[in-house]
Amino acid sequence: MAFSKKLVDGETLTKENFKMPPKELGILPFWFWNGEMDEKEMEWQMKEYHDKGIPGLFIHGRFGESIGYLSDTWFKRTKFAVEKAKEIGIDVWVYDEMNWPSGTAYRKVPKENPELRQKYLEMVALPVPGPIFTFLEATDDRYVNTGDSKPIAAFACSEDEYKGSIEKLLDLTPNLSFNAVIPWEAPEGNWRLLYFLEKEIDYYIDALNPDSTAKFLEETHEKYKKAVGKDFGTIVPGFYTDEPAMHYYHVGMANQIIPWTKQMFKIFREKRGYDLKPYLAALFLDMGKDTAKIRYDFWRTLTEQYTDSYYKQIRNWCESNNVLFTGHLLGEEWLWMHARCEGNIFKHIEQMHITGVDHLYPIIGTEENPDQHVALKIASSAAHHFGSTRLLCESMGGTYWDCTLERMKWIANWEYALGVTIFNNHGYHYSIEGERKRDWPPSQFYHHTWWKYYNYFTEYMARLGHILSGGRHVAKILVLYPINSAWTNYLPSGATDIFNLIQAEFNYLTDTLLRLHFDFDFVDEDVLIDAKLNKGKLQIRDEEYSLVILPPVTHIKADTFKKLDSFVSQGGGLIADTLIPNDLLEYDKKDATKQIQKLFGVKADDLTKKFKSGAKQSVVQPSKKKNVFVFQGSGLNKEKDFKGLRAVIEKCIVPDVTIDNKDVFYLHRQKDEFDLYYLVNTNSKPKKGVKVTFEKMGTPELWNANTGETKPLNSYTYEKGRLVVVLDFAETDTHIINIKDEIKSEYITDTNLEVESFSDGVIKGYSLDESSDPYAKLFSGKKEKKIKISAKKSLKPIKLKKDFEFSIEDDNVLCINHWKMRLTEEKDEFYAAPDFDDSKWLDVTMGAWEMQLPQERDDATYPETVWYRTNFEIDVMPNRLALLIDGFSGKSYELYINGEKVKDKGHRSKLDAEIKEVDVKEYTKKGINSVAVKLVVTRRTDGMLDLLKLVGDFSLVKKKTGYTIGELTNKIKIGDWTKQGYPCYSGTGVYKQNVDIPKKYLDGKLFMQLECGEDVAEISINGSKPIVMPWHPYKADITEFVKEGKNEIEIKVTNTLINILEAVEKESGLFSEPLIEHANRYQISI
Repeated sequence: MAFSKKLVDGETLTKENFKMPPKELGILPFWFWNGEMDEKEMEWQMKEYHDKGIPGLFIHGRFGESIGYLSDTWFKRTKFAVEKAKEIGIDVWVYDEMNWPSGTAYRKVPKENPELRQKYLEMVALPVPGPIFTFLEATDDRYVNTGDSKPIAAFACSEDEYKGSIEKLLDLTPNLSFNAVIPWEAPEGNWRLLYFLEKEIDYYIDALNPDSTAKFLEETHEKYKKAVGKDFGTIVPGFYTDEPAMHYYHVGMANQIIPWTKQMFKIFREKRGYDLKPYLAALFLDMGKDTAKIRYDFWRTLTEQYTDSYYKQIRNWCESNNVLFTGHLLGEEWLWMHARCEGNIFKHIEQMHITGVDHLYPIIGTEENPDQHVALKIASSAAHHFGSTRLLCESMGGTYWDCTLERMKWIANWEYALGVTIFNNHGYHYSIEGERKRDWPPSQFYHHTWWKYYNYFTEYMARLGHILSGGRHVAKILVLYPINSAWTNYLPSGATDIFNLIQAEFNYLTDTLLRLHFDFDFVDEDVLIDAKLNKGKLQIRDEEYSLVILPPVTHIKADTFKKLDSFVSQGGGLIADTLIPNDLLEYDKKDATKQIQKLFGVKADDLTKKFKSGAKQSVVQPSKKKNVFVFQGSGLNKEKDFKGLRAVIEKCIVPDVTIDNKDVFYLHRQKDEFDLYYLVNTNSKPKKGVKVTFEKMGTPELWNANTGETKPLNSYTYEKGRLVVVLDFAETDTHIINIKDEIKSEYITDTNLEVESFSDGVIKGYSLDESSDPYAKLFSGKKEKKIKISAKKSLKPIKLKKDFEFSIEDDNVLCINHWKMRLTEEKDEFYAAPDFDDSKWLDVTMGAWEMQLPQERDDATYPETVWYRTNFEIDVMPNRLALLIDGFSGKSYELYINGEKVKDKGHRSKLDAEIKEVDVKEYTKKGINSVAVKLVVTRRTDGMLDLLKLVGDFSLVKKKTGYTIGELTNKIKIGDWTKQGYPCYSGTGVYKQNVDIPKKYLDGKLFMQLECGEDVAEISINGSKPIVMPWHPYKADITEFVKEGKNEIEIKVTNTLINILEAVEKESGLFSEPLIEHANRYQISI
């Protein structure tokens, strides 16, 4: 590959490049091409990427694009973007689809190639009370859902067997008549006619058919390659595929539908060696002892076919063309979706050069939502086992317009603790004009108020990406990926009790092991089978494991069982949760039950009975000679016995790390000469005095991902052969501990000082708590001694006054969301006069015009002319007043203020590339001002789609009728600024105040403490270089900037876009008086 190898392989770690991390290891966002894609604007936006330390981007076609996806213009813009990126110094990746999911070239492939449309198989089960003659057609849906289908097979069974277990099927397939009808003379009795119908959808490809992927590559990848030319494989490193699936019809619903493809019977026979048709019912119903084998064979056949047809074909194309392949799958969080839509996802992930996954919404995994951890842990496990140094995670989609840098950091911290190393922002919108701002908000791009501070986030993420990419991940536990048992228990009509148990326990184990601080990897059975065994440890690439945990399983492969048996024989640990296999897959001998019982020491049937009866949880170790433990009962998830699970695990392994707070997660990596532990507070509340112990003995260092600073961790101790540290975590805070391979002869074991240095027998530090005398416990010469000195007199915190001088760096805004609307009958009618009576018009809000009509139109013709009217009030005329043209959706519009037409169509606003700003002061007056918009609409979802936004240098006065424009104030009190004239203001508020600091305060350290929610804060003292606090803690060391006497304090707070974009009066500003806290300095000599 011609591009930087750092992108794929990481970089050798040093303390120097931790301080200044390689840009290539930073974030990699989607750039939503959703507008007119003006070249001058594109160049400016790409320079913004570079300016904020972003190494590259993914071109991603989205809703709102106006140049034609995959058109000549599209590829001209692509060529332009690549050439400019080369000049600027960033990479341009390609997202391989318009919107999502990948595979259709914006539905061109299935539209123009009907034979490549996705197929599915539906079982229609019709009750038949005999004797009766049936004549069921596959031509329409008059009676049941048999329309537009191709009959594949038909069978009949008794109603009793249908509800229980089928032993005898009547094959009615030969009865097929007229190419569409199954006639049957049903004998006496209650029967079920099982009609198997092949159907198709016209919006997605048959991903099980390699011809579909070949056509997709031809329509997409080949055209990008031709357009880019010589920079393909250098400036354009690769392609991203998003949420393809082998099944995309009603996947969120329980039904009698499974994936299918043309020549499915042939494919199955070639791969499995027997005919599938006689056993089709087993995929939907119980057919006795062969059911598990048939389901397993069917779903692994689909997995193999899907892997080869889609993922492997794209990988091969990428390798042949010197580019990389990445992306992610559909429904990675849930085993149900794996079984239903994707098959064994490890097989697909293996084909990616850079492993990918996604996590959307403003949530993380919790005890209540453990499934949110699953996708990321599966992906990171696959990366470890298949050799992908980097792990990309599509993140932040749907996290709302009130998204803060702290929210981004919170989600990213958690993702990286689970193994992610590339934060793939979803997404950066070229434009958020009109309805585009509702395409999976927020845009995390230049639109945002905090964009000017964004480099703090990108540098932080580059540091994390740097230290966590490469080297060796350290975990001692493997958790079996139970897809084979999921398949054997899968019914498309709904999850069985056993399937629900498997999924619930799988999710529970994922979350609980993280909270018990036993890191682990999931393992696919084939990977486990190929693992090396060495003295009771399983080795997979660089990973080494001493314990295997089985979630509830009913079936595993015979070779998997053999490997587990050998592992246990060598002293490895094995823990089974609730169920153990009752049979082995791909095993012809008759002794499977006996062999299983011999290994586990219990009978599978007995465990199943205990689960079904709801027996209380217990754990057994059938033989003291083996580290095999079996939890039996109704499931770990039901009783949530943390301590019990911990105790059993600790009988098998020594914990690598212990943490006395379940909300603090960790990740251990050994990279180059460093032994690194990444610790994350996943909670939005601070955690004080968190005790962390390490199996490794050594001397700890603290590496700060916010600043790049590395320094000794001066206070620690050793207990029972473990290193012990105590750490404080702010909200969503992280610490990185590096343990050096040395144990010093002298070290501090405990102190109530914040230690700044310790050398030559002298401890220097400070204390904010003067309630007790400073002390330090020192271990030296195999002894511990305590030294105490007298506390100095404490000084009270200096509280700033409640009243501040105040200004805003951006325009204030008046948002209007109430309109009168009328569909006009004559095009030349005029309704803009200020005194026009619109009282009988329809009351509407922003949004699609036709969707707000009280009844359907008689004739849904277009174009139509729609008038909107509203008003606003001015008490004090501002110096500047403008209106944003945002969401005026239609073929054309005319804007009138006080009856006068505004001819200026505006200029680019600061907010957005395609939101225009029009100066309207000359049209306005004190008092009531009318606004009228004449809009020519061409679709039912046109209209005034967004808030009407008036911007300028004013404040707002709240009256009974709403807000009016008033005089811009230069004073403000501590508290929410939305209640003080700025309800919809999004931007930076500047607070200024002079404060007197007595001389005695200069003898010590001074800290300023702020309370501003989760917004960005910035402090400047006496004109000093600003101290920026993009997230918690909002506490700054201001010691070097203060002076005796008067000090000029400037504090800036930057909120989010939700206020202006949605008129949500989200609390903003300084919420309490800032405090200047004094800390006495101390020196303790040993």
